[in-house]
Amino acid sequence: MNIMITMDLQAALIAHLNWKSKLSDFFYGLEELNIADVADHTGCEFGKWLYSKGLSSLAGFSELHELEQLHKEVHESIRILVAMPQEIRNSPDGRQGLVQFHDKCDRLMFMLEDMERQVKLKVA
Repeated sequence: MNIMITMDLQAALIAHLNWKSKLSDFFYGLEELNIADVADHTGCEFGKWLYSKGLSSLAGFSELHELEQLHKEVHESIRILVAMPQEIRNSPDGRQGLVQFHDKCDRLMFMLEDMERQVKLKVA
């Protein structure tokens, strides 16, 4: 069971790292995205896992509510940034929005890595 949780957390980490890269590429004109490409926090693979099995699998983690909230904020940030007109994306406010997204994404990835480490310790 713990091995499966670890694999699910690793998959979530990779998926959100990919979004961090994809959104940066979009901001600099290297990737095309539209709002239909962006799932909400319950519709991405991690969200589907989290709300089907994950909440019960991770119930012992005190930071679970914080993870859930941060994951939701990451998806909200993606949606806002993808919907942002190009002239605003190219402005200081747009670039600041991207920096704030990166910060949230980094915090989410840190939390996922930390939970993965804790799960592995329980296996050992």
